[in-house]
Amino acid sequence: MHTVECDLGVAAIVRRSRSILLVQEAHGRYKNHWGLPKGYVNSSELPSHAVLRELSEECEVDGKVIGVQSVRERLLDGTPAIFIAYLVELSDEATPTPGEEVIETRFVNADEFDSLNWISDAMHSMALAAVNSNQALRTIDYENNRGHPYMLHTLPKTWGGEA
Repeated sequence: MHTVECDLGVAAIVRRSRSILLVQEAHGRYKNHWGLPKGYVNSSELPSHAVLRELSEECEVDGKVIGVQSVRERLLDGTPAIFIAYLVELSDEATPTPGEEVIETRFVNADEFDSLNWISDAMHSMALAAVNSNQALRTIDYENNRGHPYMLHTLPKTWGGEA
């Protein structure tokens, strides 16, 4: 293997029945657009940790990564750009509240998705797929065993994974 420079982003998919937690952006080129809580991965940070940081910054709630729901890949000016959408669980009493980066946070029913001004078609597709499927790659945290951040995302046993 060798090191490759990569643009790496993450998003949190938080489901409640047929609704997904969405945020309305407050700044930048996507101001007033809707999307999943998202952001970039910092140096020395695992993507699965970054998604929880971003969820906390944008929605002021803490969550738990359950697995990987979607992955988007593309080339951006010749550089690989990877975007990982994690299925994240909140406690029942958690109430998302807008952080500084967003105008509004709310659970949006899938029936409303087509009426929203989305950040991207890919994010719209990720949200739609999430309400239509309970399946995700399961996340196993090996950090305590390995002594450093180490996550495995694999098929759950019900799909024939984990021998």
